[in-house]
Amino acid sequence: MEEQKTSNTGPAAEPALADELRELGTSLSALGRTAFKGGRVLSVELLRSVRGIVDRAREEVERLAGEKK
Repeated sequence: MEEQKTSNTGPAAEPALADELRELGTSLSALGRTAFKGGRVLSVELLRSVRGIVDRAREEVERLAGEKK
């Protein structure tokens, strides 16, 4: 039973996974609010830069998930 608590799989990991997904959603929502709250104050270049960061983060997640398999 102790092994399940320290493992990244199984029922013990599901609440932690759900919590992290919820936190990720909260962070992404905050990013969207910040971008739209700025409205015209934000430049196209700044928004492209942020989009590039998000794209790189997605690629990193895909890479890490691929390594885990």
